[in-house]
Amino acid sequence: MKTLIPTLAIAFFLSFLSERRSSRRLNEFGQPEYVRKDRFFFFLMAFAMAFFVGLRTRGNDTLAYRIMYENQTPGTNPIQMLTSMKIASSPGLYFLAACLKNIGATTQDYFMACAMFTILTYLWFLRKHTTDIWLSVFYFITMGVYTFTMAAIKQTLAVAFLLIATDRAFDRKWLKYFLWVAVAELFHPYAFVYLVVPFLSFCPWSRKTWYLLAGTVAAALFLPRLMDVIGDMTDALGYDYDEDAFTGGGVNTFRVIAQENTPYTVNILTKSVEMELRGSESREQNMIVNLSMINSVIMFIGLFGTANYFARLANYFLMFQCLALPMILQKFDRQSERTLRFLSEVGFLGFFYYGTAVAQGKFDVNFSFISVSEFLDQLFKG
Repeated sequence: MKTLIPTLAIAFFLSFLSERRSSRRLNEFGQPEYVRKDRFFFFLMAFAMAFFVGLRTRGNDTLAYRIMYENQTPGTNPIQMLTSMKIASSPGLYFLAACLKNIGATTQDYFMACAMFTILTYLWFLRKHTTDIWLSVFYFITMGVYTFTMAAIKQTLAVAFLLIATDRAFDRKWLKYFLWVAVAELFHPYAFVYLVVPFLSFCPWSRKTWYLLAGTVAAALFLPRLMDVIGDMTDALGYDYDEDAFTGGGVNTFRVIAQENTPYTVNILTKSVEMELRGSESREQNMIVNLSMINSVIMFIGLFGTANYFARLANYFLMFQCLALPMILQKFDRQSERTLRFLSEVGFLGFFYYGTAVAQGKFDVNFSFISVSEFLDQLFKG
């Protein structure tokens, strides 16, 4: 984990400076809201975090993406590749690889380009919609959103496009929303799950929320039939999934409790907070909280012996946990907010340590990186 520490220390420090340079005021509900958000320190932080991800040479799915890129033939027509491949084969990824290969980009350049687009888009969305810059960045790191970008290029690229789509949905720009969802679908076939976004503007903790929770319980109880449906869907998309991909060991219980359900556990501690949420939430905030609930719903199903498939699916919506929890904490009185904030910071630090140093083995063993000087030498030598 020591490989991560310098980058994380820089990220925490710069996000703290960004928060300090931003200014707030109390809104009509007596809650702080931003008048101005710092740009300089925030984007300096975002660039540093993206640059670090782009330097990796090994870890999780990195080798598979390395082989894919190195097998690309220079001179391949990207448009032809895009139009000739099945959606299930992620043609957008091969289109991007062909474009970069044709201009002489190395494998490390490919990783860097993907990292820059993914991380900068994630953090652009976070900065634009957060109610607390420092805390959202803290959750972005400790909930595992940041480290996941080092593992699954296809999915995180798709999520980056989907965040752009969601930003358009907040403003009811539906044509642009559907366009960006379509682009995301070219990179990962399950991007279509974001088609649910337009239907999530209802107030959290209303009757519709309980319908959603009831549906989750039903899905868990009738899991075998659900697996048959998912199997038919994946066959239709061109995938050949083994049943074990869905019915293997369940998602880690500690992850579900600590990471996925914290916003709701915090919120139901007091009925007055619930009522305040119902009275003051904007359409955008309603959608953020409901999207974060989808993350929890999927992970809850994953407890019932459905392996890592649902964990990956839940990661489509994990970003919204980073926005929902600070938003909910602000609904408490000042003393309660400070207490819950401190407890969440300690808890998520522990969860992050557990996830990177215990559950998945030592981070430093699984991941390797080149130095900045090595990357620059390769860049200019090429």
